[in-house]
Amino acid sequence: MPVARSFFQKIPFIRITSLFLIGILLNHYLDFDLRRTGIVCTILISALIILWHNSNYSTLKIQNLLISAGIIISGVFYPAQVQERKLPSFPRKDYYLAEVCQKPAEKARSFQTILLINNNSLAKPEKVIAYFSKAKFDSTITTGEQLVLLTRPQEIRNSGNPFEFNYQSMMQRKDIWFSVYLAEGTYLKTGHRVNRLMYWAEQIRDNLISTLSSAPIKKEERSVVSALTLGYRAELEPETTDYFASTGAMHVLAVSGLHVGLIYFILGFVLSGIRKMKFGAFIFPALMIILLWSYALITGFSPSVQRATVMFTFIIFGNILRRPVNIYNSLTAAALVLILHHPAVLFEVGFQLSFLAVFGIVLVQPKLAGFIQVKNKFLKSAWDLLTVSIAAQLATFPLGLFYFNQFPNFFWLSNFFVIPGVTLIIWLTFAFFLCSPLPVIPVFIAKLIQWTTGSMLWILKSISDFPHAVSNGIVLGSLQLWIIYAILSSFLIYAFSKRKQWLFLGLIFLIFMQCNLLVINLELVNQKAIYVYNSRNTLIHLINGRTNYLVKNGLDNIPDSDLKMVQKVLDHLKLGQPQIIERNSTNGFQADDLMFKDSSIQFLNCSIKFSKQSNPEDQLPEIITLNVQEKDAYKKVPVSTTLFTGSSYFIGKQDLSIDFKTKLNGAYFLSLN
Repeated sequence: MPVARSFFQKIPFIRITSLFLIGILLNHYLDFDLRRTGIVCTILISALIILWHNSNYSTLKIQNLLISAGIIISGVFYPAQVQERKLPSFPRKDYYLAEVCQKPAEKARSFQTILLINNNSLAKPEKVIAYFSKAKFDSTITTGEQLVLLTRPQEIRNSGNPFEFNYQSMMQRKDIWFSVYLAEGTYLKTGHRVNRLMYWAEQIRDNLISTLSSAPIKKEERSVVSALTLGYRAELEPETTDYFASTGAMHVLAVSGLHVGLIYFILGFVLSGIRKMKFGAFIFPALMIILLWSYALITGFSPSVQRATVMFTFIIFGNILRRPVNIYNSLTAAALVLILHHPAVLFEVGFQLSFLAVFGIVLVQPKLAGFIQVKNKFLKSAWDLLTVSIAAQLATFPLGLFYFNQFPNFFWLSNFFVIPGVTLIIWLTFAFFLCSPLPVIPVFIAKLIQWTTGSMLWILKSISDFPHAVSNGIVLGSLQLWIIYAILSSFLIYAFSKRKQWLFLGLIFLIFMQCNLLVINLELVNQKAIYVYNSRNTLIHLINGRTNYLVKNGLDNIPDSDLKMVQKVLDHLKLGQPQIIERNSTNGFQADDLMFKDSSIQFLNCSIKFSKQSNPEDQLPEIITLNVQEKDAYKKVPVSTTLFTGSSYFIGKQDLSIDFKTKLNGAYFLSLN
C-alpha cells in the first residue's frame, strides 16, 4: 500500500508508539513469563547484531521485523514495574502524621481532600482520600498543612452492583487505595506546613480561586470558570456537569489540548515583542516553555494537560531548530513520553478520549472542510467549527458509547457556542488575573465573565432540554468497540488511498459486527438470572428472557440511586421496564414463572426465602436464602446460598452444580440457565 507506507515512513513516532502500545496491551491482557520473554529478546538482539552489516533487501526486511518485535517486547517488559503491589494492613485505629495535598472541597455531607499519611508501621507514605465531617470542620485547613490523625484507613471498594462505574480502579490508577473518615476530634493541626513543589502550585491555584471568589461572579458560573481555566472541578454541581455531558461539551470542562492551545496563543500574543529583542529568538521560546509548564503545574498536571504541553514543547523546539513540525509526530511522541512516565495513563478515559479527539481533528477535519469551499469569512469559521466537531466526534463516539452508554445528538450545535465561549472566558479570566491589583477594571472584567459564562450555561441548558437531546442506553462490549474502530479505520484508509481492498475489509468487519450483535441478542432472549442488588433496601431483580420483575419490600418509592442501578442492568441486558412488585401485597398476581408464598418466592427452579436478622440493632434489613432445585438428578441437589442484603462482601467461585456466578464485589448474581 504505497499511500499507507509513505504515511508511516514520514511519521516514525507513530510506528514506534503503536508497537510499544501493542506490547503494553499484551502485558495487560495476557500472562507473560518474563524470563522466557527475556530469552526471546536476547535472541532478537543477537540476530540483529549478526544481520546488522548485511545491506541486501531481504536482510533489511528481516531487520525491520526484528526491530519491530523488539519494540513490542519492550512494551511487554516496561509495565512490569507497575505490577499489583502488596498493600499495607490497618488492623485498628492508629495515629498518623498527614499532609494535606489539596484544598478540602465541600460536598453534600462532608469536605473531601487527599492526604499523604505516614507512621512507623508504613513502609512508605500512603495517599488516601479523606472525608471530613461537616460538624465543626476547621475551614482554615489548606494545601500543605500538616495534621495528626487518629483513624483506621479502609480499602476503597466499589458498591459491587452490576455494570457500575469502576471507581476503585480509577483511584488505584492515581495510586490511592484507601479512604479515611475524620469526625470531630479525630484530627488536629500541628502548626507546621510542608513545602513541596506540587503544594506550592496548589497554593497558587487556591489563591487564584480566592481572587475569583471575591469578584461579582455567581457560584455556578465561578465553578465553571475555575474548571475551564484552572482545572479545579471540585465545586462543580452534578446538574451543571450534566448540562455539558448531555450536549457533548463535556470535553471543555477538563483542561486539555484546547485550553493549552489557547494559552499558547495568548502567551505568544503577549510576549511577541520579545522576539525583536537581542537574543529574543532564544528568550521567547524559553519563556513560552517555562510559562506553559507553569500553567500545567498550576492545573494539577492532569494527563490531558501533560500531553498537550509536551506536544507544544515539541512544536516550540521544532521552531527553534527551523524544522517543520509534523503534528502526528508531535502527538504520538507526546503520548509515548507520557506512557513511559506512567504506563497506567493509557487506560485512563480522559487520555483515550482527548488523544483520539485531537488525532481525529488533525486527520479527518481537513478532508471534511474541503468538501465545501466557503469564501465568506464568517460562514467559513462556522463551517470549520462544524467540521472540527464532526471529526472529533467521529473519532471518539465509540469510546463515548463504551464508557458512558449515551450519545449527545446535538453535539454539533453546542460546539458552535461552547468553543467561542470558552475562548472568550479564558481570555477574560487571563485579563482579570493580570488586572486584579488595579481598581475598577477587574470588577468590569468580572461582570463580562459572569455574563459570558451565564449565557453559555443558559444555551447549554436550553439545548439539553431539546426533545431527544441524548440517546441513552446504548451499550457496547469491548469486542464491539474494537470492531467499530476497525470499520472506521478501514473506511478512512479507503477514503485516503482509494484502494478497494480496504473498502471490502470494512464491509467484512461490518458483517462481523452484525453477526456478533445477532449472537448476543439470541443469548439475551434465553437469559435466566437473579440479581440481589447491594442496597440498603431489599431489591431483587428476576429475569426470564425479555420478561423481568423487580421485587421490593414495602418502599413507597424506590430511591433514585437504586433506580439507576436497575437501569444499568436494563440497558446492558436490553430489557424493557420491569414489572415492579411489592412483596408484601401480591394479591391477584399471576405469572407462569413466578409464584409468591408466605415468606418465600418461587422463580423458575429457584426458591428465595426471607428471614429477619437475629440482632435487632443491625441496620441490615433481612437475610435472603436462595435454594436451586437442580433438574439433573445426577448432580448435587439442592444448592443453597445465604446472603445479607445491604452488605458488600465476596463469596468466591464455588464448586456448584449450576452455572453459578458470585457477587460482583457486593451485588449477588445467580444464573439459572
